[in-house]
Amino acid sequence: MDNETKSTGTWVLGAGFAGIQAAKAILRRSRETTLVLVDRNTCSTMIPALPDVLSGRVLRSAISRPVPEVFPASLRSRLDFRRGTVTAVDLDARTLIMDGVVHAWDTLVIATGSVPEYYGFTPDAPMHSVHSLEHAEALRRDFEARAPGLGAQAVPVIIVGAGYTGLEVAASLRRGAGAAGFPQPEITVVEQAEEILPFLPERQRRHIRAYLQSLDVRIRTGTSLTSFDGHRARLSDGTEVEGALVCWAAGMSSSAIAVSGRVDHTRDGRIRTDETLQVPGYPRVFVAGDAAAIEKGGVLQRRAVNFAYYSGRRAGRNAAGVIRENASRGPSPPRKFFPLDLGWIIPLGGTSVGLVFGIFRVRGTLGLRMHYAMCGFRHFGVREALEFFKTALHLGRTPDPPR
Repeated sequence: MDNETKSTGTWVLGAGFAGIQAAKAILRRSRETTLVLVDRNTCSTMIPALPDVLSGRVLRSAISRPVPEVFPASLRSRLDFRRGTVTAVDLDARTLIMDGVVHAWDTLVIATGSVPEYYGFTPDAPMHSVHSLEHAEALRRDFEARAPGLGAQAVPVIIVGAGYTGLEVAASLRRGAGAAGFPQPEITVVEQAEEILPFLPERQRRHIRAYLQSLDVRIRTGTSLTSFDGHRARLSDGTEVEGALVCWAAGMSSSAIAVSGRVDHTRDGRIRTDETLQVPGYPRVFVAGDAAAIEKGGVLQRRAVNFAYYSGRRAGRNAAGVIRENASRGPSPPRKFFPLDLGWIIPLGGTSVGLVFGIFRVRGTLGLRMHYAMCGFRHFGVREALEFFKTALHLGRTPDPPR
């Protein structure tokens, strides 16, 4: 590791919804600041649309946008985007390690998102996931490579986790295979709990089960994956599946960055902050998005685009206030972040379930149209947004099927 300290200034870690909003807020409110934005990837991704990499319902080119292009031209001259991996942050020393090099910082926003949580499970071979565009495309390539070679034989697929991500992947694979003219994959979703989506009313769970049953997707609750060697998947009920394509969708935890200092974490790795998204004891450090333990009324909130977007903006504005105050422009106390849950929708290919504004339950094609419209509304670029609006208006389109 190169121990030389390379730079200083304002840093934002992560170029997802939270990181982008934080960076924009800082650049707009601190007009003399040059900001370093770091991410493992070169593009910002519409995370809720990743299952559609498998369905082909939207063009893959519309799911992401190069990070610098997300920013208006007026801000780009002060944006220093760097592709890299941050592995450690020292809050007391005000340093971080990126790709083995130590960097100093004055003000920091941590918005590093989340990664799959394996709960101690260690397979003998890599498994797929859909937590990033890179991983979703790898799953699609694997499926495309296997399906034509099997002729009329179906590709066996094991999806671990019957949360919304796992069920979306199942529905998207079925839809993509149909659009490509491939034999429908034999999909089994395994869930260790005794019920799928326990936070839903029974009526909505029945609707989802009935729809997935119509797609011949098998759901096995009270069952887990016990081993996978790259070819054979073994389940806790004794079932063995040869030639299985395995996708892990059983949960998420905060990105694996070692943060040293007086920091309190939740069980799933999120960093606890005060109501201004500031880390207690560190007035120049803010956390947003999936990396932050966002609470409302003492209750930890779920990971969601809405919380990431607005917490990123608030963290950025508060960080900008600290920067201005440090430049002797007068005090600018940080403001509280008030999380507002606008709702959620689970899109499942031909149907959906959702809750809007905490009041209105939606399902079917209405929820699907709302999902794609919201992806367009929240997207990082106009061209990409238009692709999602097209799908919202015409759900039958499949411009990018597996091949």
